[in-house]
Amino acid sequence: MEEQNNKNLILAMVLSGLVMLVWFIFFPPPEPTVEPQVATTEPAGTVSEPAAIATPETADAQSSDAGAEAPRLPIDTPRLSGSISLVGARIDDLSLKTYHETIDAGSPEVRLLSPTGESTPYYAVVGWAPGTGTAAGDLPDAKTLWTATSPGPLAPGKPVVLTWDNGRGLVFSREIAVDEKYLFTVTDKVRNSGTAAAAMYPYGIIARHGLPPMQSIFVVHEGMVRSTDGTLEEIRYDDIVDLDQDPAEGAAAETVLAEGQGWIGFTDHYWMTVLIPEQGKPFTQVTKHLADRDKYQAEIRQPVVTVAPGAEVTNSVRLFAGAKEWEAISAYQAEAGIPDFINSIDWGWFYFLTKPIFKVLHWLNQLIGHRPQRSCVAGSPRPMPSSVP
Repeated sequence: MEEQNNKNLILAMVLSGLVMLVWFIFFPPPEPTVEPQVATTEPAGTVSEPAAIATPETADAQSSDAGAEAPRLPIDTPRLSGSISLVGARIDDLSLKTYHETIDAGSPEVRLLSPTGESTPYYAVVGWAPGTGTAAGDLPDAKTLWTATSPGPLAPGKPVVLTWDNGRGLVFSREIAVDEKYLFTVTDKVRNSGTAAAAMYPYGIIARHGLPPMQSIFVVHEGMVRSTDGTLEEIRYDDIVDLDQDPAEGAAAETVLAEGQGWIGFTDHYWMTVLIPEQGKPFTQVTKHLADRDKYQAEIRQPVVTVAPGAEVTNSVRLFAGAKEWEAISAYQAEAGIPDFINSIDWGWFYFLTKPIFKVLHWLNQLIGHRPQRSCVAGSPRPMPSSVP
């Protein structure tokens, strides 16, 4: 048995060496280039974020209904457990079934998202902000109690539908679906049965109250991560705090236009939450820090739509919330059309080496390993059994 293990190790080392040699010959490292500045104007047809878009967040300090005590719809998948708050329709309670806080299999599952009212709130919310001529009260907000058309649980192949009628001609419907791994799809519909047109724009927010426990390892990024039309950018939490104050945002903030491709969110050492709007359409990415509540936010805002009387509009946003498993993330890039998603894993300065080597090691592990393993996080050939300490 020991002899066989030694042979496997030698084979892995030889193959890794060959990969490095071939890669250097055919794919030499590119010369460093200076990235052009990305425009910070909003897409044509959008409006500056009005006070109403902050309502789902400011309500945190005013009402416990948006937190742990809200009526809830359960989530139950092979990888995830938790619930959705029917107040505000937030995805704010999520645990990872296959990962534990320590190497002891009996230890608590890793808690990824948590609602307001708990020690470290961390959640995702999507919604509609008012455009010209539409009042904030016409749209759902953090205190809106949605009605679920079924008791759930939300599971793969079993989406849930939430509805809310504003009583003034606008009816909102939200379908939330989840796959076998870590990808949620939120599809919003707005039907206008009134006599006047309604202008609004869709947004998504990932909010994190306070700093999370971090590994603080030099070679692994922890903080905001985003892809904008093929350009990957990372901002550490302390650098988010130091962003220039933006009067329109009322916070330290950076606003970037994506012409048609991209995503934005927060990444930990092993876990990640990312918002992915519909690709092929312009949208605005916002990174900000609200100092009075020590809250970090990653946001997407899409162009204004006008719902004519008798008409209906639809918008879809996806949310990745889970472990940074190489297999899952690479499949989402290739099969779910999420561009540049594999680079949400921090491959380090020597990405031109680490990416192909990791792929080969993963393949070898599947081929000659003693048991099947999922690859989580660049540099780890198996799922990490513990959370960030």
